[in-house]
Amino acid sequence: MTNPTLDLFAALQTALGPQYRLERELGRGGMGAVFLATDATLDRRVAIKVVHPELTAHPSIARRFLAEARTIARLRHPNVVAVHTAGSTDGLLYYVMDEVAGESLRQRLMREPRLDPALVGRIVADVAAALDAASRAGIVHRDVKP
Repeated sequence: MTNPTLDLFAALQTALGPQYRLERELGRGGMGAVFLATDATLDRRVAIKVVHPELTAHPSIARRFLAEARTIARLRHPNVVAVHTAGSTDGLLYYVMDEVAGESLRQRLMREPRLDPALVGRIVADVAAALDAASRAGIVHRDVKP
């Protein structure tokens, strides 16, 4: 039996070559996975989002993924990650973006189910500011997650 995480990790590492050193998977969704990596040239940590290989054969998914990368790359806001590059190699679609260190809101809520109201206010304000910046750029975000 194969391990889809290890297979995708290995395939992506091979496709990217020495430019990026993959470290571990950060998350996985219906369209793909996100890996923590180091950009060897610039010596910085990044996150790399990759489409599941079985989906790359669908032109509509490839177009949607590239449009997502371009959309994010257009936004300039402190609460929105920067996209550095996007590409397609060895049948894999990917884009490289800022790594955001720390835990997700979901992880935090699992660890600490009740948050201080002042912290919640700051989190909501930060998310609202990012969504407002996207909206002002003509972008509607349809997949907000913790």
